Formats: sequence, structure tokens, C-alpha cells
Amino acid sequence: MKTVRSFLFVPAANEKLLQSSVTKSSDAVILDLEDGTHPSQRAAARERLADSIGRLKAVNKLAAVRVNGDWLTTVVDLQAAVVRGLDILVLPKVEHPRDVQIIAQMVTDLEAAQGIEAGHVRFLLQIESAVALPRLYDIAASSPRVMGMMLGSEDYSLDCGGLPTPDALLYPSMAVLTAARAARIQPIGFIASIAELGSPEDFAAVVQRARALGFRGAVVVHPKFVDVVNACYTPTPEEAQRAQRVVDAFDEAFARGEGAIKLDGAMVDKPVYRRAQELLAEL
Repeated sequence: MKTVRSFLFVPAANEKLLQSSVTKSSDAVILDLEDGTHPSQRAAARERLADSIGRLKAVNKLAAVRVNGDWLTTVVDLQAAVVRGLDILVLPKVEHPRDVQIIAQMVTDLEAAQGIEAGHVRFLLQIESAVALPRLYDIAASSPRVMGMMLGSEDYSLDCGGLPTPDALLYPSMAVLTAARAARIQPIGFIASIAELGSPEDFAAVVQRARALGFRGAVVVHPKFVDVVNACYTPTPEEAQRAQRVVDAFDEAFARGEGAIKLDGAMVDKPVYRRAQELLAEL
């Protein structure tokens, strides 16, 4: 799956916000059956999921659904969510690789029942408790369905008895990033509370820092931040031009038997070359 820059949360039962989301520029919309939907509204939200997913696909968005984390509700949610058009399941409160593997098997059975190509539905995992941290790599590598992993800043901070400040979130965020990179999946997130992002200008600095640290993509709860995320994770023409010059110059030098060169006063070796290739792949 190509890198997904932006995910916008929408309560699965809120028709007004769903209608608004189809006009926004997010790559993906997450129809939230968990915290964003009151338990009294979940049955109605499940009934409309297939239609909501269809409306997202009609405007070429990735359709995602966040299910609930308790097993009995998870099963009910999955039966409603795994329909044609679903691209991603967001799994909250993941604490063990077997959690992912059990859900993966259920999704395999549901795909077969719905006539969906086997393996089409991918997983975005949310890490929201301290107990998950020692198992992060095993969780990230638990299933071929996993496309990305992120830290749930609010629930994680609550579990640790602290506040979701940048200082408190730095270590777990970097642990999630490292595990995701090791498992070759997309590290998603930023080092800040998802509930207190300030102005779009304030948030731009947060996302730029996240990109520099190695994150790729972000989940937001308000549409005013979507364009900020997309801009951060879309290479500028200048960045693309510079990357292409690096790739071309290194290829020429390597063909001559050189393993490192100087370009515009800076050294270009294999890691710099590969970083430029990765940037070009994002175009």
C-alpha cells in the first residue's frame, strides 16, 4: 500500500460530519465506531457503514473503520465493517501480537464470505497502553495485513498516569516509530496530544518535526489540519528536484566506480542516495 499521508476521524453515526468529510482532502477517512460513537448509537452506525464506505469510495478516498477493542464488540463491528470498499481497519488498544492475528483470521473469513480479494483489508494499529511497549516489534510484524502503527496519545498518557505533553510522549512515540520501521510498515503520528493541536500554523511545526524524526502520515480529528498534513508529506518541487539531482549524480559516479561524491558542497554517499530515492518514491 502506498504511503497514506492523512487520516481524518469521523464518528460513524454522524451524517453531517460524514458529508463534510467527502469534500475534504484527506487521503483516508476513519469511520469511528469506538470512542467517537456513543454506545447507544453503535447499532445504527453499523447499519449505515456499507453506505458510508460506498460514499467515500465514490470520491476516491481510502475507507477505514475503527472498531472497538473489547472482543465481543469487536466481532460485531467486524461483521458490519468488512464489506466491499473497506480498505483499512483501525485496531485500538493493541497489546499483543495474538490480538492482531486473531482479528486477521476473522477478517480472512469475512473477506471470503463477502467475495473480497483475500488480504485486501489492511490494519492500522493503535498502541494505547504501557503493557504493549515491550512487544512493539512483535506487534508491528504480527501480520502481513498491518500497514501502519501509531501511538494513541490520550489513552497512553492516561494509562501511564500522566499528561500528553511532548516530553511524556517522546519516548513511546519514538519506540512506536522504531518498531514500525523495523517491521517495514508505516510509522504514523506526531509528538503532541491529538486533542490539543492549536492553530494550523502551530500544528505545521509539530508535523514537520515528526517528518524529520521519521514519521510518515498523521491522524487528525479536525478537518482544518488535513491540508497541513498533506503539505508536510508531499515533497515540494524543490525537494523533488534536489533528490533527482542526487540520484542522477550518484548513479553516474557509481558507474565510474566511486562510492561517494560531493554535490553542492555536501557529501553524497549511499544513505543520502537512498533517502533521495525514497523521497522520489513518494511523488
